[in-house]
Amino acid sequence: MEETSIPQEDPKPEIGMTSEAPPPVEPLSVTDKFIGILTEPAVTFENVRAAGQRTSDWIVPVIVVSLILGVGMFIRFSNPDMAAEMMQKQSEAVQAQVDSGDMTQEQADAASTQLESMKGVIGIISAASAAIGYFFVFFFIALLYWLVVRFAMQGDASYGMILSVLGLSAWINAIDQLVSLLLTFITGSMFANLSPALFTDGDITAITPKLLMLLNPIAIWAVYVAGIGFEKTANISRTKAMIAAFGIWILFSGLSMVMGWGGMG
Repeated sequence: MEETSIPQEDPKPEIGMTSEAPPPVEPLSVTDKFIGILTEPAVTFENVRAAGQRTSDWIVPVIVVSLILGVGMFIRFSNPDMAAEMMQKQSEAVQAQVDSGDMTQEQADAASTQLESMKGVIGIISAASAAIGYFFVFFFIALLYWLVVRFAMQGDASYGMILSVLGLSAWINAIDQLVSLLLTFITGSMFANLSPALFTDGDITAITPKLLMLLNPIAIWAVYVAGIGFEKTANISRTKAMIAAFGIWILFSGLSMVMGWGGMG
């Protein structure tokens, strides 16, 4: 005698139970992101990827770095010895153009007179140029990084996400600028930073001190953290992220040395 199998009905969901999507990830606060960048950058950038980029990710640190750069430059030029050092460098640069035939002596004398007349306001002009210039450099560098990460490294981060990564890593640049300002007054050197260049007495405009200034552990730390950010927010490997981060940094730093621009750090 065969047993008759009774078809089993699918269990019905209990009344009142519905399938809900997981709750959205809450973004970290500005303070938590600042602390996280210094202590747990990978976790912080994972939150940025999950919760989405925020304008505060970059606008707050960029303003902070700009203010530090501007105030730092004004303080440097307010110091008579440092101001005299900078004026001497400018005069030497003008004389070098005369020696190379790019400028006549009359033009050099006029340029020196103009520099002397601007001595009282050159600190303000330099401060404003440093602060405003950082904004332009920040967006330009972000564009370069986005192009490399998105197309060369096949990442999926948007330009806004790259702004967040660079903005958050700029908190470390702020620390770097504060340390640099402190070292300026300790050493008496106009543009001292935490690098082997501290132990050289040569001209900071020469190629060797410039190369040594790139070996700044705080600036390298900032680039490394940005690389972690590219990995987590663009969904690429750590190797690709670090190649992108340090590749652009080395390229832009090299151009800065050749053209006399400001660096990235």
